Amino acid sequence: MSAPSLAVRGLDVRFVDRGKTFSAVSLESLDVAPGESLALTGPSGCGKSTLLYALAGLLKPSSGTVAWDGSDVYARGESARDAWRRRNVGFVFQDFELLPELSPLRNVLVPATFERFRVDAATRARAESLLEKFGVPARGATGALSRGERQRVALARALLFDPPVILADEPTASLDAASGAAVIAALAEQARAEGRTVIAASHDPLLIKRLGGELRLERGQAKMATA
Repeated sequence: MSAPSLAVRGLDVRFVDRGKTFSAVSLESLDVAPGESLALTGPSGCGKSTLLYALAGLLKPSSGTVAWDGSDVYARGESARDAWRRRNVGFVFQDFELLPELSPLRNVLVPATFERFRVDAATRARAESLLEKFGVPARGATGALSRGERQRVALARALLFDPPVILADEPTASLDAASGAAVIAALAEQARAEGRTVIAASHDPLLIKRLGGELRLERGQAKMATA
């Protein structure tokens, strides 16, 4: 696994509300080297989640480019962009986006069902190994798990295809201290021990400190924070 570089240029994401156009995120430039980690910080509503979605190829910007390893994500068609994302980006949603009636194992395997009717043994074994690594049972209803356990299921799902990039939206929000610490440790390990690029939107000072780099957003405007 080799993490790609990220280069953002002239990014502007605009929305229309009540007939008026406003800029949700405006970012002149951003460079993230392979394997680096970055926290997106700022008050609620400042555009952190919007920026994450744009970096993931999930939200096409109004203008500008998002290039991973020199290739603009949005120069691809939608199906090609989806295929690229499945293999290169693991996205951890703030609200987990899990199916509560399914087991943790089946939730982790959901992305694999988008590509083939039957999940192969190797993919199933990887899913089981990830759940074991994160201390979550593979069986039982996911809805019966604690919030911390569900967040670790979401992280395991994001890692199923061994992606070089992890993008996480408020991964420790609404978790207790112990659960939050476990998720922070897992993300930090992915960045440092496994060499993935990790970018997380967060208010959590412990996660921000562990990730190192910080891009602060204020009313959609972004700039790198200085120590």
